Amino acid sequence: RFSLYAFRYSNQILQPVMHGTVIEAMNYGLPIFATKQGGSAEIIVDGISGFHTDPNKCDESSNKIANFSEKCKVDAECWN
Repeated sequence: RFSLYAFRYSNQILQPVMHGTVIEAMNYGLPIFATKQGGSAEIIVDGISGFHTDPNKCDESSNKIANFSEKCKVDAECWN
């Protein structure tokens, strides 16, 4: 199993496209942080299969990632 502290996938795009890398990262069990645009909006359920972020709200997005990381420091099984 991958360490949640070392690996996570973040995809910050503005164009509505479908990235195979999002699906590949999900297949490996990595936490996904991606914009709610295009294919990412269709395959990620916020808080369940990944996290939606807003590329226009950098502070909000970085806080979401930081909060997730802190939660996983306390509970190593937070993403399993």
